[in-house]
Amino acid sequence: MQKRFDEMDSNTALAEKFSDVTMFRTCEQCGCCSSGCPITGVDDFNIRRIIRFVELDLIEEIANSSLPWQCTTCGRCESVCPNGIAILDIVRPLRSMTPKDFMPEEVPPCTAACPAGIDVPGYLRLIAQEKPEEACKLILEKVPFPGILGRVCMHPCESKCRRGEVNEPIAICALKRYAADKADGAFKGASKVKESTGHKIAVIGAGPAGLTAAFYLRKMGHDVTVFEARAKAGGMMRYGIPYYRLPEEVLEKEINQVLSIGIRLENEKRLGVDFTLDQLKAEGFQAIFVATGLQKSRKIDLEGTDLEDVFWGVDFLADVNVGNNVRLKNRVLVVGGGNVAVDVALSALRTGAKEVTMACLESREEMPASPWEIEQALEEGVKLMTSWGPHRIIGDNGRVSAVELVRCTSVFDEGGNFCPAFGEEKMTVNADQVILAIGQAADLSFISGQEQIRSGGGLIETDPETMQTSVPGVFAGGDVATGPSSIIEAIATGRKAAIAIDKSLGGQGTLDETLAERVDTESYTGKRETGFADLKRVRMLTLPISERHSGFSEVNLGLGDEEALREAKRCLQCDLELRLAKEGRLAGTG
Repeated sequence: MQKRFDEMDSNTALAEKFSDVTMFRTCEQCGCCSSGCPITGVDDFNIRRIIRFVELDLIEEIANSSLPWQCTTCGRCESVCPNGIAILDIVRPLRSMTPKDFMPEEVPPCTAACPAGIDVPGYLRLIAQEKPEEACKLILEKVPFPGILGRVCMHPCESKCRRGEVNEPIAICALKRYAADKADGAFKGASKVKESTGHKIAVIGAGPAGLTAAFYLRKMGHDVTVFEARAKAGGMMRYGIPYYRLPEEVLEKEINQVLSIGIRLENEKRLGVDFTLDQLKAEGFQAIFVATGLQKSRKIDLEGTDLEDVFWGVDFLADVNVGNNVRLKNRVLVVGGGNVAVDVALSALRTGAKEVTMACLESREEMPASPWEIEQALEEGVKLMTSWGPHRIIGDNGRVSAVELVRCTSVFDEGGNFCPAFGEEKMTVNADQVILAIGQAADLSFISGQEQIRSGGGLIETDPETMQTSVPGVFAGGDVATGPSSIIEAIATGRKAAIAIDKSLGGQGTLDETLAERVDTESYTGKRETGFADLKRVRMLTLPISERHSGFSEVNLGLGDEEALREAKRCLQCDLELRLAKEGRLAGTG
């Protein structure tokens, strides 16, 4: 009951502050503010309604709604008000009065959307203050691969960025790359290793999940050895992502940095062939983390797949990346609608194909590939055939001559499950080669003859909290346990695994560390400069299309200093806005 009275007293004190905001008394009811507001009508929002309620002294009523926090505080309303009313000075005290049920979460939307929990507003502020190396250090507090992520992250943070409600989201991923590319010495601080614990840990698989787990386990003082089946570390970062997206030199640099802190790497050592789990335990490894990924192409039973010139997506990308002499014929049909299929199609154009067509079951809206990847494919000349599935591959003298497609009428059933249905319509597409890129699969052959590790659906089963398998001391993570995921998700899984394994060995599982300086934010008032709301997202320069198909040069060329500074300054500072509201609430009780 006392808490309720305290809140009432606080709100009364805050309501009295509106007597200081006299400018809104000059409001002419012109409606310029609501006309200029980019979110007018979204979830019934109208900035004019907020002002009107305050004018009518209905402060408590409007404060006890979601409207104050629906506002993005972009300031466009103020910039178009003919009388210069300080509208944000009205909104912010109302936010301090808003019941906690309407207040946003402590973590800003961008950071909450990041699987690794990177402090996005924090590193944007550092870039805005021309401190890219400090920004990179802040990123390194959560992930060991900033330059890689700055190029290939799926950036779920951007889909939650509130700046997108104003015009377009902040180019968070591009700014991460900018910070990483500008910071030559940032990794030194992240390379500190604690005193040895005496524990030996084996990590099987040198992909993003395995390397991340190894990195953090080593930092916690454990003796870590990574076993990798292929000739080089990197997993799908190396063998599944074309170099035009992720240059080899960036990959090599960041992998070598991770290994440099004292992690042993044994290449061309395949679990179930060159060693077993029992052998690792006999050698003194007290914990084992299996992160072998999805290294195989998912295959389907389709007439004609035994013909020459039929390839599988994951295998094709690996052959290209390792430097095998892959030269394609003129007409290539790629089957699939995901990011792997797009990478295959664009790689085909770089390995001799003159005409590349993508056929997929999904409609354009349903395609699982990232929208920006699809746009690039279309920009480079890939022909897209949506809502078509492969019926059979037609051969002539043992070689591909065409593919018969069948119309896909629906991809999912009423429950949202993958259950494609087909109609009667068919069409034949002439092709010299076919690349089937319809998914990835795990190679779990190593389970046979081992201690029984339970699996289901082609994946290793684990405890969702501890990540331990059915075998004590054996953990699993990354795509081999979760199914297909993004690089950032795999990295987050690796970090989580390191914490879980450290705890299983008697540690605290503590990884939090401070590497970067913190910007002084105490002076933040939220005042928006004229034109702030209308600042446009900066466009990254790209390699001209005419220069792309002659090789695998990087397509996205990054941001310059001026562009990065301008883009970082577009941030709405959602975390600091919440802090202002809390400070206002406390001030109201003072």
